[in-house]
Amino acid sequence: MKDDFQQIYLKEIGVTTPISLFVPSSTGTSLEHKAVDEVMHAEVYAKPAQEAVVAVAEVAVVVQEPKVVPNVSKVEDLNALQAQAEACTSCDLAKSRSKVVFGHGHQHAGLVFIGDAPSREDDIAGQPMTGSAGKLFERMLTSAGLVKDDVYVMNAVKCRPLHGRTPKPEEFAVCEQWLIHQLDILQPKLICMLGRVVAHTLLKNEASLADLRAGQFDFRGIPVLVIDHPSYLLRAQQHKRRAWADLLRLKSHYQSLKNGN
Repeated sequence: MKDDFQQIYLKEIGVTTPISLFVPSSTGTSLEHKAVDEVMHAEVYAKPAQEAVVAVAEVAVVVQEPKVVPNVSKVEDLNALQAQAEACTSCDLAKSRSKVVFGHGHQHAGLVFIGDAPSREDDIAGQPMTGSAGKLFERMLTSAGLVKDDVYVMNAVKCRPLHGRTPKPEEFAVCEQWLIHQLDILQPKLICMLGRVVAHTLLKNEASLADLRAGQFDFRGIPVLVIDHPSYLLRAQQHKRRAWADLLRLKSHYQSLKNGN
């Protein structure tokens, strides 16, 4: 069964060879490297278009303003909460966004994925995990026996920062109430944080990404695992091997929680 799951994973991310990426060959040119080369040229791993150069004035240090807490009224429905979030103007990101990227997925999902902030494509579509990273993400879910509609996907910051920069601490702080209320409604069994930035911010843990990926954490009493963000895997394709191990661990841990173990 493990080998079948591995072959599904390799097929879904674009590897056409039947040989595992994780079994080295004794030949001069390893089959592992051959498989890696095939994935490197797969369409899903095409490097995203270069972001516009950030003007110096746009990244100048500014005086941090007092934390602004969104006016989140108590609701029991994600659609009602989304309507509140779409009216939020609590930080400057509201001035440059195209759309609020609230979240997407099943309203009773047991598994929630959290990224740091929307991409350019997300900002236009109003949904998280679109574009090249979204295609890769869906293939990763499929390889783990999941589909996007069976989980819930959101970002810690609901509006895209200009030029795709890393969100500022105050932007994370302003959006935290939306995220907390989403989790309160969803009541997931497991959270999967996508990448170092969101893990550092929400877990208050400055460990290396390697240590974060190897660890088990919790956020507001909910178990947490950390894996690479799909957009990072598009840029750092040499790390896609470890994504396989992360998916196996994620699937196993989620199934254990679902079964009450």
